[in-house]
Amino acid sequence: MKGMDLSRAYFQDAVLPRLERDHPELLPRLAAGLVGNGSDCFGYDDEISRDHDWGVEYFLWLPEELSGERETLEAWRQQVFRDSPPWAGRVRSAYGARIGVQTVGEFYRSLLGRPEGPETLVQWLQVPEENLAMAVNGEVFLDREGSFTAVRKRLLQHYPDDVRKKKLAAKCMAIAQTGQYNFLRMAKREDWVTVRTVLTRFSDSVMGAAFLLNRRYRPYYKWSWRALGELPILGPELSEALLELSLSPDFSAGELQRQSQRIEAICARLLEALCLWEGIRTREAFFTAAGEELQASIGDELLRSLPATYE
Repeated sequence: MKGMDLSRAYFQDAVLPRLERDHPELLPRLAAGLVGNGSDCFGYDDEISRDHDWGVEYFLWLPEELSGERETLEAWRQQVFRDSPPWAGRVRSAYGARIGVQTVGEFYRSLLGRPEGPETLVQWLQVPEENLAMAVNGEVFLDREGSFTAVRKRLLQHYPDDVRKKKLAAKCMAIAQTGQYNFLRMAKREDWVTVRTVLTRFSDSVMGAAFLLNRRYRPYYKWSWRALGELPILGPELSEALLELSLSPDFSAGELQRQSQRIEAICARLLEALCLWEGIRTREAFFTAAGEELQASIGDELLRSLPATYE
């Protein structure tokens, strides 16, 4: 059973009735759920996940003006765990998320640096994309006031368009520099470590571009390829193509040529999607042209003046 299902069921069966009984005055102001760091928050947990940071858990989120209730509610929360032990208690590690009672602002500040999340274009650029993914994953079990969900809904609208274009332009430049330009050049030098590095960076940039095309935040590297296959635009196709690219058996001349052809096929499909969904006009196969066109289409003068490779 998935950790999220266990946590949701525990909250509904054991926690919510106690909240209604013990804190009816706070209940209308509270939000609750499981969001943030952890494979269970993305729905990717499996048997391997169960050795750390997995099991029944939930946040309680308070509005800022009720922050003085934090310690009382945390003590109450721990008492509920003692009175009604869950079937799968949380297995914790030293580096896992600290889950408990927070204000809404504290939760979002911990991931995004600001209680309401990024507001200016520069602030949007400064937040790691994986943190944005953690801010909108998981489930909200309860939010009668709607303050937690209001921030979440704004974040789910994805990047402001100029920021998205800036990041997508940089991915295009990286795709060109790695797979299209340096892969065979480094192979000719028999620099096999760098060849592997080039393939990894190419794959990473392709995945990044796919998430931007789909207007979804990419989770951290551990789950990027898995999440790629769920994207509606090119997701399954790129997932299979990158898997094939990663399973190259050797560095023979024939295999290097096949790898180069796989790279160009990926680029061709990605360019088609850019033309369809982003209005890119260039049909130049080398991806710097797409990157430069995206960069030129940015409305904000500051973002447009930054190097195309900068994201």
